[in-house]
Amino acid sequence: MPLAGGKLLNPAQQAAVTYNDGPLLVLAGAGCGKTRVITEKIAYLIAHKRVEPAHITAITFTNKAAREMAQRAGKLVRLPGDERLNVSTFHSLGLRIIREEIRHLPYRHGVSIFDATETRQVLQDLMPAGISKEQLNQLQWNISGWKNAALGPEEVTANNPLHAEIYRQYQQQLLDYNALDFDDLILQPLKLFARNADALLRWQARMRYLLVDEYQDTNASQYRLLKYLAGMHRRLICVGDDDQSIYGWRGAQPENLSLLKADFPELKVIKLEQNYRSTSTILKAANAVIRNNPHAFEKKLWSQLGEGDPILIRRYDTPEQEAEKIAEEILRRVTLGTNRWSDFAVLYRSNHQARVMEQVLRAKNVPYQISGGRSFFDFSEVRDLMAYVRLLCNPSDNTAFLRVVNVPRRGIGASTLSKLAQLAEKHHMSLLKACQKADITGLLPPRPAASLQHFAEVIRRYRSRMVTDKGHVILEDLIEETDYRSWLLQNARDKAGKQRKAQLVNDFLDWMHSLSDAHNGQLMEMATQITLLSTREKDNDKADAVRLMTLHAAKGLEFKRVYLIGVEEGILPHKNSLEEGNVAEERRLMYVGMTRAERELVISWVKKRKNRFTSSEVIKTGPSRFLKELPQELCQGFGIDGPRQTPSYAREQLAKMRAELGLAKK
Repeated sequence: MPLAGGKLLNPAQQAAVTYNDGPLLVLAGAGCGKTRVITEKIAYLIAHKRVEPAHITAITFTNKAAREMAQRAGKLVRLPGDERLNVSTFHSLGLRIIREEIRHLPYRHGVSIFDATETRQVLQDLMPAGISKEQLNQLQWNISGWKNAALGPEEVTANNPLHAEIYRQYQQQLLDYNALDFDDLILQPLKLFARNADALLRWQARMRYLLVDEYQDTNASQYRLLKYLAGMHRRLICVGDDDQSIYGWRGAQPENLSLLKADFPELKVIKLEQNYRSTSTILKAANAVIRNNPHAFEKKLWSQLGEGDPILIRRYDTPEQEAEKIAEEILRRVTLGTNRWSDFAVLYRSNHQARVMEQVLRAKNVPYQISGGRSFFDFSEVRDLMAYVRLLCNPSDNTAFLRVVNVPRRGIGASTLSKLAQLAEKHHMSLLKACQKADITGLLPPRPAASLQHFAEVIRRYRSRMVTDKGHVILEDLIEETDYRSWLLQNARDKAGKQRKAQLVNDFLDWMHSLSDAHNGQLMEMATQITLLSTREKDNDKADAVRLMTLHAAKGLEFKRVYLIGVEEGILPHKNSLEEGNVAEERRLMYVGMTRAERELVISWVKKRKNRFTSSEVIKTGPSRFLKELPQELCQGFGIDGPRQTPSYAREQLAKMRAELGLAKK
């Protein structure tokens, strides 16, 4: 059936796109065209069912995925006038609800959003003296987990009274700052809908069709939000794959698939099982591995792309030998012209496994790219400028104030800030507002008091320009007046450092300019986008380079030839997961890695490796249990028990190598 895209859909895809009678679960296997189903569904509803775009909401997990989905759907259907598709992340939707319903929440207009670093600082201030870094990490992790499970401080008191009390204080502190953390963007709408029936009805009326991508990655609070929003029309369309649920460590619950069936008894289930990416051999092997996990719904991927080559299983003595052989093979294939660098991906369970591979590739001048490098938003210069923007938009943002009040240096030390905090607490006001109190001159020496007053006046003046001037112009002028650039250059270690710092400021201002164009110059809107987009997301680089990445980062990608390295007990499955009894998610990681391969899959393990914590110790390793789950007839090479290589396969490989070298058969 050709729909808006003009291309034929297979029968399962067609059924998913045209089903319109109630809640729907599209169980979409890897490489089965799930994104196309969502975009075609949006176009079908608008073009064929005459549904208003405003009554369709699509939700995914990353800003990048949301942009791509909106672009693809926008190409399939022409919207009237200046209408736009409602495609967003869960967090963006939550923020939209909060902003529109702010009068029904205990927050004020101009609410700030704290990132992980800033929430950590708030928690650190609340913790008892002598707290260790590990304890602080655990507390931050616990609070995020409680929020993702939609639990408030009063509901976790019995388990950990101290952490529950700090959780309560932390929430009160955020409220005093007029700030939210990222988990609140889901939790606060849940609280709103639980106690305000009118607000719930308003939002349910809008959500006549609610489409959710990557449904298997939803956590408890996200699922509750979906239940609320779909409660009136019950046209909830969820697309996902329980076999690719690999984010349990951040709260994702694959069991939400079963909850969906229980909460929506009329649920229709459609399975997408035809894979358009991989050969039959790769899919049969992946099916065999994942079959060992429990399933709420069974499915089996298949392909019309032919059987393809056997899966190669390789054993090496050390990670160094593993990296050398892989690099040599990639180099040979590219030199012969049979492949490009970007045809290859090296996948691994943990980031530390990339070190040896990176060293070898660099030594051989093989271009490579590691996914997950340092984010633009992690640089201190960028965080300074973001804090200035946030303080301009929310003068109650004490975290932003503390970051920039002495950037550039204004002679304001810890003692001064401590006394300022006491003054702010005494008058129940923000630190910035306390700078303007008359009694500050009696509390502090003249010089720091004058510096604080001057800083507050500068912020006040630039805030007053937010009504008339564009956001990027305000920031550019503020940088100029504070002499921020010169201060950065004076504190750079060398010429290269000066260039890097200057470029970071320029890049940030260029980005602000583009945001200004997109949001009519409104600094408040720009500040919201800055916070949402400063999460660690990166577009896939299209450069011709070998890709190195973790299995988590590889989800959603595909490559002609995949090397899955370090497939050993204690690594994949990971030691921590084994101790926690969570082998099922590790098996899903193995499945995700295997199904990234289009034509060729090479899986390797090593006999010994150095302990990464004490490099002098050598650890004997063994093959992963997942290798035993691979059908022997689909594999060639050195397996768990010894060589797996038939004479016919050896002859085929020799013939292939001779063909690559351009040698005539003799």
